[in-house]
Amino acid sequence: MAVSLARLCAPWPELNIEGDASIPIDTVVLDSREARHGALFVAVAGHTSNGHAYLPAALASGCQAVVVANDYRSAVSLDAEGGHPAAIVSVPDTKSWPARLARQVHQRPEASMLVAGITGTNGKTTVAFLLRSLLGRLAGPCGLLGTIRYETGGTSRPSPLTTPDGPTLYGLLAEMRDHGCRSASLEISSHGLDQERTADLALDVAVLTNLGRDHLDYHRDQADYLRAKIRILELLRPSPVRGKVAGVAVVNAADPAFAGLDVADLVTVRYATDRGQAAPGALDLCVVQSELSMGGSQLVLEHKGQQLELKSHLVGRFNVENLTAALAAGLALGLPAAACCAALGDAPQVPGRLQRLTLPNGALAVVDYAHTPEALAAALTACRELTPGRLGLVFGCGGDRDRGKRPLMGAVAAREADRVWITSDNPRSEEPAAICAAIEAGFAAASSARARKCHTILDRTTAIEAALAEACEGDLVLVAGKGHEDYQLVKDRRLVLDDSVVIRNWIACRESHG
Repeated sequence: MAVSLARLCAPWPELNIEGDASIPIDTVVLDSREARHGALFVAVAGHTSNGHAYLPAALASGCQAVVVANDYRSAVSLDAEGGHPAAIVSVPDTKSWPARLARQVHQRPEASMLVAGITGTNGKTTVAFLLRSLLGRLAGPCGLLGTIRYETGGTSRPSPLTTPDGPTLYGLLAEMRDHGCRSASLEISSHGLDQERTADLALDVAVLTNLGRDHLDYHRDQADYLRAKIRILELLRPSPVRGKVAGVAVVNAADPAFAGLDVADLVTVRYATDRGQAAPGALDLCVVQSELSMGGSQLVLEHKGQQLELKSHLVGRFNVENLTAALAAGLALGLPAAACCAALGDAPQVPGRLQRLTLPNGALAVVDYAHTPEALAAALTACRELTPGRLGLVFGCGGDRDRGKRPLMGAVAAREADRVWITSDNPRSEEPAAICAAIEAGFAAASSARARKCHTILDRTTAIEAALAEACEGDLVLVAGKGHEDYQLVKDRRLVLDDSVVIRNWIACRESHG
């Protein structure tokens, strides 16, 4: 439903409107290719391009109103004719305004839902899926936005970004609301927080899973990465009481990165899977016993002096953390403890996260998204607990991304695996051989190495097949890095490649030949 530009901007006196404020607006865009009559184009100076350069293209597409930064205002003429806008909105910095204005256009769609936001280096996808199951059962139909897909109650589609741009985010939340969703589980990336794609979003619970090394090609350093992550706490739903926050922060108390967080003004739930590793302070939820097997996980947890039992289909030590984080979020929302445990126990396997496939000879292949040093170490530790035999590893590192983690991941592979195959991940514009060489250097320099030799095979399919061919009964081969992805990015091409499909095809070929 269209509203006038004046009405759209009314909540924010700092927005300066010049020209025709009666122009009807029914959508907000930051991509000039999506501009049209009725659209408000917000020009943002981004990480790689400047939206102000695309103002002529937006106007040529029929857009009549634009939002610009004050520094660019003098370069834009106000005129309804001759390719100029009929209305200009100016503000000191436009970065947050695509999201904020889109939220207003869509009538604050998350206000009618119970909303959980999850961030962290590892585990946020699994926790988001777990909370989708928990909230869907206990709070009503639940939408999902994250790394694997967007589910809005009416549609499910692959996701191009973990956290979409502001107009897309609020458009998807509006879809959820309109399709009857009563809750939403949202993965929120550090990029999304830093670029204010989630501006004005109101969360009932914000989960901080952990902080490892990732995205240092974007963030200046680890401290900058942490600052971006903890901005999720700024999104907690405000209380009707002035100066108070109604939303709840759920924090992994065992991660030292969060030990110094200032949460004095927040309602906080602290959880840990090991009481001895938690930072000083009261724990609200803690794992006191765990039994892990290939069939799943059985946990005993302590909450407010009571013991809870949780049995899950998920396997692996790090999924104990994910299950505990999801349970902590459910408890933070005031949902019944036993019902939360039952809902999490029924939650299905997450695509590409410790996804297990049995080979014809009784060996096991596992596909996982682990693509950071910490995640790779956790996946290997989990797999070591699941196999009596040798542990093989196939992995690579992405191109055009943090180069510093490549030798670190090579060292993890040498220390934790028995046999290693280094291969391509998504090389993008880089040469695969150069990426693999950096990983090899870390492998060779590792102290206390378990694996004495690594094989480098640049073609990922060939590398996976080579590792599977050497697996015997009781062995396990972890294929890490791409998880649910069904493509490989090479130069400017997007090639079809799905690790699980490669493994299934290999299995089918062996079975057909007896």
